[in-house]
Amino acid sequence: MQYPLEGIKVLDFARVVAGPFAGRLLADLGADVVKVEPPGGDDTRIHGKTVRGISGMFNQQNAGKRNICLDLSEPEAVELVKGLAAVADIVLENYRPGVMRRLGIDFDTLSAVNPKLIMLSISGFGHDSPESHRPSYAPVVHAEVGLMHRMAQRNGTPPGDLPLSVADTNASLHGVIAVLAALNMRNQAGIGQHIDLSMMDATFATDDRAHFEMENAPDTIPVCPIFDLPFGPVFMATDMKLLFKRLNRRAGLADPTPDGADLETKIALRNEAIEQRLQQCETEALFAELMDTVDLPWGQVRDPQHLEEQATLKHRGMIVQIDDRAGGSRPVANSPYRFSEASSGVRGPAAHRGEHNQPVLKEWLGLADAEIDAWIESSIVIPDSSEASD
Repeated sequence: MQYPLEGIKVLDFARVVAGPFAGRLLADLGADVVKVEPPGGDDTRIHGKTVRGISGMFNQQNAGKRNICLDLSEPEAVELVKGLAAVADIVLENYRPGVMRRLGIDFDTLSAVNPKLIMLSISGFGHDSPESHRPSYAPVVHAEVGLMHRMAQRNGTPPGDLPLSVADTNASLHGVIAVLAALNMRNQAGIGQHIDLSMMDATFATDDRAHFEMENAPDTIPVCPIFDLPFGPVFMATDMKLLFKRLNRRAGLADPTPDGADLETKIALRNEAIEQRLQQCETEALFAELMDTVDLPWGQVRDPQHLEEQATLKHRGMIVQIDDRAGGSRPVANSPYRFSEASSGVRGPAAHRGEHNQPVLKEWLGLADAEIDAWIESSIVIPDSSEASD
């Protein structure tokens, strides 16, 4: 089946996670995403297991993209970027506001050669904010938008960062939504546009609990229990009162509370009965059967190293093995989208810097080999510098 975004050309100047993840999603949906990487390389090339010079983190965010390497500090590179933008549908970038203008490839410049161009600019604080000049990574936004404070309060620990880059991925996800909306509007009205997306805005807009603090109201969502069971820890999305009620009425758990017991004694005895009953589940299968009986949501607290054993991820093909360019394979997360009449999914490994200089410049711009060689000789286009490295 056809990919939904087949035929869409994306020029991806973004680096690290906020931005590259948006490009990865567009590539999974069938777009021809060309990452424009600087000679020094993307920062994520040093994070994670490295196989043939490609790190796990870079592979995760850039799988399925093609790659050209340009020295944007060279003034002549502007003409090459203008040519690529003239045939592109979408440009992605996550430089600090003002950098693209300084390089001579800002939206005003590129839209002059392609009025239908859509540019997504992701930054920490937005292009018109009094803090727009500030550099930003996901933890900075986690701190500023209150996530670190909330986690510290809940866990009774000093403030610390989250174990994933929520601000980056939220910005990319909201960015993709905005890009697809802009594509639809372009199809209707024939116009392109610039999307100014702030990581602060995207994270705040996606925070389903911000209203508690803003309205100075108590967080009434219960803190759910985690039980250390014979087969491993399990999280229960319920409170102890409802858990006992369901076990008592649906699974035959006797109420151990004597007549006339005070509330504190009743709670302690019932909690002890719950613990004893759950400890009888020596396997995940037995526990799952009990939870089906009482109809309560739960999740095994899994070591991420063993996620390939998770039944749903395995059944839906969410962990796929792709070519590691060294005679083997490596795991990567697949596209989460499931269409009835279209395809989606990771379409290959991440590329080396400059690996696709020749085919991209030929296909997008129609350049001859001699012209491409001239760009390389001028040190504006940087040749494929991949090296076997484990």
